Amino acid sequence: MKILALILVVATMAGAVLAQEATSFVAVHPYLVSDHDMVQQSLGPSRFWTRSTIALVALDGAAKAADSFATRENIANGGQEYNPLARPFVRTAGAQVATMSALFGAEIATAYLLHKAHHTMMERGVLAGGAVMNGLGAASSFKHRVGW
Repeated sequence: MKILALILVVATMAGAVLAQEATSFVAVHPYLVSDHDMVQQSLGPSRFWTRSTIALVALDGAAKAADSFATRENIANGGQEYNPLARPFVRTAGAQVATMSALFGAEIATAYLLHKAHHTMMERGVLAGGAVMNGLGAASSFKHRVGW
């Protein structure tokens, strides 16, 4: 019962803090006025291929290449793919290249569509997530390498 009372007190305090911030948000937020200069600048056309996007795409491509190389070497030396979702797509080198290329293209297309919808952080998250996941896959393949 004490825990429930504590949760209710914390929730009430958090709601009061948010309510105090909401009045300033409604009163002065520039997105409420469509002719405001800040709205025109932030919602105007922006470039997709910025330095950060190029760096994330290059990092994602390098991680995919390292993962593909390590997986291919392990399979060629009698090892196996540990990821059950990827296992059917890495049996042959051609299938692996086609799958990784399609995945890479899908990540870039998703990032571009998110960019067009003005979801910049999600755009970068898709590219960074792909790089991290393939980097972890490469690290796992190097850790479990067979015969090389």
